[in-house]
Amino acid sequence: MTEPTFAVQPAAWGNFDSYGCDWAIDLTHAYKIAALWQEMNHGDEMMIWRVTPGGDPIRWVRVHKDETVTPEAVSSL
Repeated sequence: MTEPTFAVQPAAWGNFDSYGCDWAIDLTHAYKIAALWQEMNHGDEMMIWRVTPGGDPIRWVRVHKDETVTPEAVSSL
């Protein structure tokens, strides 16, 4: 099994929470998880984190209430 490389949590949490987030196997999976969280939480903005092979979280994409997205980081990964 491949290690998850993306994680999803409410943007309002601020800092990365490896225990409270939902892990995703790829970015498409992360978008699906973000949509489910938004449905359950009345459209709260979501943060998708990219987690490096070394375990470092990087803010990757913010999913807004209207389902648009904003890139949060540019990386050479």
